[in-house]
Amino acid sequence: MNTAKLKNAARTLRSIAGRRPESISLALCIIMVLLLGITVPRYFFSSHNLNSLATATAPEGIVALGMMMLLISGAFDLSVGSVMCLGGLVAAIALTAGFSTPVALVLGLGSGLLIGTLNGFIIEVAGVNPLITTIGMMYIVRGITEITLVKRGKAGYGNFPASFRALGQGKILGIPFMLWLLVVLALIFAVILLWRRSGRRIYFIGGNESAAIAMGVNKRRLRIILFMLIGVLAALAGILINARAGTANRYTGQNSHLNVIIACIIGGGSLAGGKGNIPGAVFGILFLVLLNNAFNLYEVNQHVQSLVNGLVLLAVVVVDGYMNILKRRELGKE
Repeated sequence: MNTAKLKNAARTLRSIAGRRPESISLALCIIMVLLLGITVPRYFFSSHNLNSLATATAPEGIVALGMMMLLISGAFDLSVGSVMCLGGLVAAIALTAGFSTPVALVLGLGSGLLIGTLNGFIIEVAGVNPLITTIGMMYIVRGITEITLVKRGKAGYGNFPASFRALGQGKILGIPFMLWLLVVLALIFAVILLWRRSGRRIYFIGGNESAAIAMGVNKRRLRIILFMLIGVLAALAGILINARAGTANRYTGQNSHLNVIIACIIGGGSLAGGKGNIPGAVFGILFLVLLNNAFNLYEVNQHVQSLVNGLVLLAVVVVDGYMNILKRRELGKE
């Protein structure tokens, strides 16, 4: 295939993704469901496997909602995995200390809000690069959680009350509560992005930051709010994971930052900002969960799984970068 044909294919793909950013991730999900449903129907459609899919999709899906909004604005947060661990740990410590479930939830979510606020101010007020800031915060927060859990030893943090465990283990109409929570949050954020002025401003600052500032959009305040939001969502995800497991785990959120960003780009988002939507984030996470489910059902070697995940990461970043280059050339910026 020559260069002209490659460019035409890329333009066609970008045109489809531009009109319906979630279309590619939705198509990938359908392909995975058909593949697994045809090849291993007995295992794939089992109640245990479907429940596992739901509970695996919900936590990172919740984080992906915030990440997609942040990507649309032209930023990202690599500390979300560590914040997931911190939020769940703070809630677990509060419960172990005798606090009620509502208080533990507030404290856990508050820890995520604190980290998100710090990230926002360091990046937007101090002017530090988001990559450096969030990687630094990722190591700091992960270090805090590791030290805390190691000191606790074998005792750990567990024996949670039933009201807390219900957050991760409870079901409504046979569907896990955490999946319902993902759906509700997705609807709320989709409405904000599509029909609220603040949502349009998020797209505006991601698509053309200088023009947005010239029009009077407070980019600094909006981005700080988005960092605060994703901090809270990451802490919520960690709380849900611990509630389901019944204990605080030091491995909570490991590599989640990569999964979430990959999912958002597959779902139509871009590291360059200015595009993407909420359904795309949800379908992107669902595709990755289905992919990992396929690895497990087919008993794929762990090293091969790492290879495939690395190839997926590289592919989505390369495609995203190439499409952005074509877009800039069409606009005469390169």
